[in-house]
Amino acid sequence: MAWWEDDGDHRDPETWKRANPGFGDLNDEGDFEAAVKRTPESEFRTKRLNQWVSSALSWLPVGSWEDCEGDVDITPDDEIILGFDGSFSGDCTVIVAATVPQDDEPVKIQLVKVWEKNLDEDDDDWRVDIAEVEQTILDYVQAHPKVREVACDPFRWQRSMQALEEKGVPIIEYPSTSPRRMVAACASVFDMVMDKKLVHDGNGTLTRHLQNAVVKNDNIGPRIVKESRNTPRKIDAAVAMVIAVDRAVVSGRIEPQVVPQFFG
Repeated sequence: MAWWEDDGDHRDPETWKRANPGFGDLNDEGDFEAAVKRTPESEFRTKRLNQWVSSALSWLPVGSWEDCEGDVDITPDDEIILGFDGSFSGDCTVIVAATVPQDDEPVKIQLVKVWEKNLDEDDDDWRVDIAEVEQTILDYVQAHPKVREVACDPFRWQRSMQALEEKGVPIIEYPSTSPRRMVAACASVFDMVMDKKLVHDGNGTLTRHLQNAVVKNDNIGPRIVKESRNTPRKIDAAVAMVIAVDRAVVSGRIEPQVVPQFFG
């Protein structure tokens, strides 16, 4: 095996040494230690270890999400962002809550609700109950008066967003189809996971969707995508989480606004 073909553990310094003849001299070990904590696995393997990698490598390093699991108690006193990623039939519709960070406290993450087609039970006529989705958002905002934003991917949900906004829900558009926006958001969330600056309750659906997410790395930058267009492996909860956390971090830098609540 040639030095550039090493396929060892990308987190192991011994692998770094084998893949880099100048390691410890031309290549600084401390630089590698910092990079492996901050760089998606596929990018680290390609750029640091000269490895050919599959484009379908998972986004988060193994065990990093599990390391952030803890007690999550989101209360009506918390400043909250809701992240919403909606679908019509084939994909999922998901609402995720994230608390606006206060001081050095971690962002708390909680999956509020998911509507996901059961491939073993639901037929081709299955559709998301739009009225139920709207009512779930409305009920949550009523029960949590300090919700700052409901950040929604607008695709196919403009009518619902307008209806909720007319009832006093603080709706903002967050198009997850914008590559540049998602590159920055994914980088921010990735760093927070690695630094344990967020905590989640171990929800199985959210964990599964994160495990399904793979990295697309192009000239714009790395971001999460489905492994293929028609895959049954959904990532919508992961997208909603990224939306919620990204907006929570941004909102934490801004003074809270008084949001009118009508709910008529």
